[in-house]
Amino acid sequence: MATEKKENKKLSPYQEEVLKCAKEVKEYKVVAEANVVAIFFKQPELILDYPMQLEDFTENTWRVYWQIANDIIVIEKKSVLDDMTVGLYLEKHPKLKAKYDEYGGYETIDKAKEYVNVNNISGYVNELYKWKTVLELLKNGFPVQNRIKEFCDMSLDEIYEEYEAILNHIFINAEDDVKSYSLADGIYDLIDELDEGLAVGLPYNNMDILNKETGGQLPGNITLIGGLSNMGKTTLTRSMLIPSTVKYGERLVICVNEEGKKKWQRELLVWVANNIYKQDLQKFVVRDGKYSSETKELLHKCADWIVEKSENNMLTIIPFKRYKTQKFIRVLKKYANLGVKYFILDTYKADSGSRSDKMWLDMQQNMVDIYDTVKCKEEGGLEVHVAITFQLAKSSARQRFYSQDNIGMAKSIVDPSSTCLMLRDVFEDEYTGAKNALKVFRFDGKNNKSKIPVKLDPDKHYQLIFICKNREGAASSIQIVCEHDMSRKLLKEVGFTSGSVDF
Repeated sequence: MATEKKENKKLSPYQEEVLKCAKEVKEYKVVAEANVVAIFFKQPELILDYPMQLEDFTENTWRVYWQIANDIIVIEKKSVLDDMTVGLYLEKHPKLKAKYDEYGGYETIDKAKEYVNVNNISGYVNELYKWKTVLELLKNGFPVQNRIKEFCDMSLDEIYEEYEAILNHIFINAEDDVKSYSLADGIYDLIDELDEGLAVGLPYNNMDILNKETGGQLPGNITLIGGLSNMGKTTLTRSMLIPSTVKYGERLVICVNEEGKKKWQRELLVWVANNIYKQDLQKFVVRDGKYSSETKELLHKCADWIVEKSENNMLTIIPFKRYKTQKFIRVLKKYANLGVKYFILDTYKADSGSRSDKMWLDMQQNMVDIYDTVKCKEEGGLEVHVAITFQLAKSSARQRFYSQDNIGMAKSIVDPSSTCLMLRDVFEDEYTGAKNALKVFRFDGKNNKSKIPVKLDPDKHYQLIFICKNREGAASSIQIVCEHDMSRKLLKEVGFTSGSVDF
């Protein structure tokens, strides 16, 4: 049977270029190999200080001489590498002796020893490894063909650091959650976006000072609203957020784990009556029933408004029978993918069934998980805003000034948030004319520079909002004073204060 001749496979231009480059690199490397081996023969104990392998050498001549030196000094534990010692060793290794003789025997290494300086051993070894590394780069397809002359003036460490930085950049940008950019990227586009107000979030209703200080409800962020039990944090949240989402045509999803759907509906009926239709309707009237015809007509009118504003699921409420953070995160993902950008979680607490000693740590981690879900899209999040109510430590009841210390053991839940607000009633001795009267001011509506004193009416109910954290401005420098009729769901800012004499 006839056999076909095996044709030589023609190399591509790229392969030819790589082979040419490898040949050039080997020419540089063989000089380093000769110098290293010559020093080992000149001062044999150095081979113990610079342990190497046969694979480190490319040129077969210096592979042979290194193998002889290594076997005599390292394996046989001799101390000299003179002509006689080498000859005696080679008598036991005829194949190695044949190559040794082919390459000139001891005369070759004796001449090489004349040209090397033992003090340069570290430099020669580094040079050898440098060119070995360049050959590996070529072998693995790195485009270094045009850089050989540059490498002559670079150390192994410099080459390594350069390619390490390149590879780190490539692989870190291959991960979904880590990207690097030049700080100048898109800077002019950003100015146009800021000019359009894209760094300002949905405003809090009737809260001009708070909006100016915090920038409103900016998607990609968390706003925490803390207060003692029955202090009105849920009412405050409802009054600040629902009107704005309705006014600007945004959809709102409300997740609750303490008050159910009917309680929220009842509270919303009162809010609509007083805020939309300006009718005096108190919550106890709605609660107690046995309505007059006028009251029932008003309630139906309020219900009609709620139905109208709830079209296309503008207002959605989701009661949790058993709260778990991951369940809330699933809600965030579901509705964010349906276009919802604003959420309320009322109230944040430990996961249902949590009894571990690490409950507070779990709460802190759960808040991080929520933030990772809501943060900006460029950071891998959904870019939505969530307002979260939470309860302050009971020791806050008689404190005048609130800070993150009022949260208690889980105070680190504040860390992922952009804004943290805390709420308390104005004490009786803080009203105008009382012992610890607050100095309350509002800005002149014309230029917002002149401060006008504000008197607190003893017949009205006021609350203080502490800005305990604020990524968009100052925190804790002023407190916002609100008139808050919790029975009628009426809320409005009246001014700001820096505190009473006891702050």
